[in-house]
Amino acid sequence: MSRSRKLHRLSNPDAAEHRAQRMLFRHLRDDTNANRGRMAKRVRELQLLLAMDPVEFEQLIARLMEAMGMKVELTARSRDGGVDVRGIDTDPFRGGHVIVQVKRHRDTVTPSAVRDLYGTLQHDPAATKAVLVTTSRFGPSSHQFVTGKPITLINGAELVGLLKHHGFHEVFAAARFGADGGPDGEELPPVDVPSEPARLLLHWVGDEEYDIAALVCRGNRALSDEHLVFYNNGSTPDGSVRLLTGYGDANACLMVDFDALPAEADRLVVVAAADTHNHPTATMGGFAGPALILEPGADEDPAVVHLADGAPTNTAMRLGRFDRDAAGDWDFTPALAGYPGGLHQAVIAYGLEVDDA
Repeated sequence: MSRSRKLHRLSNPDAAEHRAQRMLFRHLRDDTNANRGRMAKRVRELQLLLAMDPVEFEQLIARLMEAMGMKVELTARSRDGGVDVRGIDTDPFRGGHVIVQVKRHRDTVTPSAVRDLYGTLQHDPAATKAVLVTTSRFGPSSHQFVTGKPITLINGAELVGLLKHHGFHEVFAAARFGADGGPDGEELPPVDVPSEPARLLLHWVGDEEYDIAALVCRGNRALSDEHLVFYNNGSTPDGSVRLLTGYGDANACLMVDFDALPAEADRLVVVAAADTHNHPTATMGGFAGPALILEPGADEDPAVVHLADGAPTNTAMRLGRFDRDAAGDWDFTPALAGYPGGLHQAVIAYGLEVDDA
């Protein structure tokens, strides 16, 4: 097992700052009054989406895509193989032609719907990726099916977060004031709220490209190869940790459902790595002014940790780790370490075997 070389330590914060940082990154437990209040509001928000007219809902998704920088086209209903919206992502690195299907569902979306969308993607000569958006949730089978495929699943809680992040607060005005009915006074439908993943955003300064990766661990060992989430494996088998592209102005983004992480997992390690596959001479030397931002939920203030710059002697860098305590809460520790051998070395350090070929 390779040992990681220490990059350098951050200056120790004073006691008050350290306590504030730990509280910022600590997830509220389900039995707190504050969390119950947020949950009630989230129910109303999802109810409002579920009560929307189908065409209006598709138009909302199209507007969201435009706000994310895409060129968008609404398709003719029932004439495009189940595709509701088409978009062109102009990002030079991760862009492409996106097909989107939206489902205003109250119950969990079936795996067959996900497989059908994949079939549509395979038979569409212009499309390079697909997105399935729902007001409900997806099960573990769906998340496992899309692993390694150019498909993104966005559940209701994630959709609420994306809409708010991109300024669509007016959609949820009735929920903000605790209204029990829809915009026209009708009774809102019942809805089961999916757990809301946290958004773990990585920012840095400069034009260099870096990737974010996560290892779901028990102690200092990853649970399995499938619990390494990176550019070649976009999700854990249960979907509790996933890569997300095109999230606002973030350079990179992980969606983490801390409540859905495996029971045996007690650590989540976050790593940044240079893209040495496409740029063999790349190092962490251009990783300047990095900041790790945790957005715990749509209605909670983000927490920010400013990290030390990368070093040109390394091609990957451990940014820190989340640890689960005995009470089930997760705390973050900015534990920096450099890896001259890149993500390959970082993976080996956490007990995974790597085929050098």
